[in-house]
Amino acid sequence: MKYNDENIAFDKCVKVLGRNSSRFDIVLLQDALDCELWTMGVPIGDSNNTKSITVTHKKSHMKFQFIDAENQFGPMTLKACVKDYGDKTEHKDVFSFEIINSKN
Repeated sequence: MKYNDENIAFDKCVKVLGRNSSRFDIVLLQDALDCELWTMGVPIGDSNNTKSITVTHKKSHMKFQFIDAENQFGPMTLKACVKDYGDKTEHKDVFSFEIINSKN
C-alpha cells in the first residue's frame, strides 16, 4: 500500500460485529490469524465470554476489532440485535474467519 505521506501512520480500526460469537468465531479467528502477517491483541473478557479482540496486520497496520454483541451489550434476541446494530436485514452472513485468514 502507498500513502501520500508515509510519515503519517495508517491507523484505522474496522469494527466487526457478531452475535453470540465469542465461543466459536473467536477461537477460529485465533487459529486463522495467529500467524506471521497478523498480531492478536489481548481479548477483553475471559476465555469463555470474550467481548472483543483486536487483530492488527503487521505490514499495513490495519486493525479489525471483532466484537461479540451479546457479551458486550447484554443478552438480546437476534431480531433486537439486527434492529439496534445491524443493517436492518435478518440474514446469515459469512463468518469472519472465512474471509480474513493467514493468507491475506
